Amino acid sequence: MRAGAGEVVAPPAEKRGLPTPELANHIRRYVMSTGALRWAAVKASYKVSQSEEGSLLRLLLGRLHEALCAEVTAGEVSAVLGALDGAGVRCWLVGGWGVDALVGRQTRRHHDLDLVVDDFEHRSLDARAALAPLGFTMSREHHLSAWMPDRWQMYDCDLRAVDLLSIDWERTKAALGGDGHLDDRALHRAAFTEGVVAGKRVPCLSAAAQLLYHSGFVPSPAQRHDIALLKGLLGAGDVARGAVLDGGS
Repeated sequence: MRAGAGEVVAPPAEKRGLPTPELANHIRRYVMSTGALRWAAVKASYKVSQSEEGSLLRLLLGRLHEALCAEVTAGEVSAVLGALDGAGVRCWLVGGWGVDALVGRQTRRHHDLDLVVDDFEHRSLDARAALAPLGFTMSREHHLSAWMPDRWQMYDCDLRAVDLLSIDWERTKAALGGDGHLDDRALHRAAFTEGVVAGKRVPCLSAAAQLLYHSGFVPSPAQRHDIALLKGLLGAGDVARGAVLDGGS
């Protein structure tokens, strides 16, 4: 990845005792083509990504996770958004890439892409079908009592993940509006905006909404990085890096 402000360039894989990119690619494809290994790899990947820096799990599996999970690049973000747009599925970036879109540049590596799907109940299957030609297959469905109650995890053969998410809009409206009296138009202005990925404007959730969705749990190191960026944007009064969307959800 190109170096920029706030970015750290890692040494080559061979200097860190990791498999070469060619070997890692072969290992990924073998693991992802084998049912039991695929299940274990996906579960381990998620656990490692959510673990604390210096934890036993990260010490044991962190380097292997880094080597085997391919990066979700800006080009892949554009491909996923293009596929969903072509299927008529409206969505917004959130999470790591959603934060970087607000900042307007990539600040860290990403192994996944989080997307809020509009009208999740009726359009999630369409989103899933739209991503299949890109090599993404369904892995797990989560139903949580959180800001985003539905989470569908999809992986490709290189262990890149796309998470399709719903939003608890009533809870969000109450939190963003303070008194819970936001009308729909005001909620849209508070929650939706545009960012920039690879020089192109993309739909994403606002800094205020994304900071809200980073609350209520112990953040991972990557999430702490994202939180710091979001607080910087809010502190600078720069919640909306692009034009606010006035359309409905």
